[in-house]
Amino acid sequence: MGESRILYAIAESCPFDALLVQEMRKAVNSLLQLNLKRFRVPEKVGTKYSALDIMKQCLELLFEFSPSNRNYREAMRTIQVYSEGDEEMLLTLRSSFILIANAVYNAYSGQRHAESIAPQILFLQGIPIEPTELQQAFRFVGVKPPDMCPPSVKTTIFLDEGFEPYKLMLAGRLRRSDAQSGREEHWAKTIESTLSKPNAPALIRAGTEHIRETRDISERFIKSVRRIETGKLPKILRKSGIRLEVIHQVSDVNLAFGKG
Repeated sequence: MGESRILYAIAESCPFDALLVQEMRKAVNSLLQLNLKRFRVPEKVGTKYSALDIMKQCLELLFEFSPSNRNYREAMRTIQVYSEGDEEMLLTLRSSFILIANAVYNAYSGQRHAESIAPQILFLQGIPIEPTELQQAFRFVGVKPPDMCPPSVKTTIFLDEGFEPYKLMLAGRLRRSDAQSGREEHWAKTIESTLSKPNAPALIRAGTEHIRETRDISERFIKSVRRIETGKLPKILRKSGIRLEVIHQVSDVNLAFGKG
């Protein structure tokens, strides 16, 4: 076999796809359903914050300059204070923050590293996202929408186009675990077909569970019991002479900075 074709990869804990946009929209709706103007502003008589205001403030605290353990603790402390002992409020604010903060962290970290290698071909998991939906998902929480594609990209391929289980999952008609069957094989065929064309720098942005090959015996056993079919993509591509080269792995911001 000749020299392997390199496919650069960014492994993300929170992949930037249509499912994420859907989950962010649900989180925003849950915040809107909280009693707006529920939260008092200390030392400002008659001034109130909405749940979305609190979320924006916490995101600003976390991402001021750059995320840190201190900033994360301050954001969580802010949520605790404004919940005023209301457990439902606390749970909704915390769960929404955990999701949205990680989405923002992954989207921008992935964007920055994608731009650093200037790919001409970009593979993204999921299906095309409506620009307005993408913008709304981030702007509702006070965040500038990230760019999905670096300026260098000439061709963007959405790996789940034509994969019916993904659409069923988005529609809530199929569980995530069940939607994985045959998914990476579908991706591999799309990648192989695209990369058979003239050589150009190519990048894939996808979930860590797809990019990182399953090696550990216990991990393979757990996956087989749960019937979660991920972690096979690198091996499938190698058989076609395509080698994944991970240039960056984006961790979960809550795990990275939520400890201590």
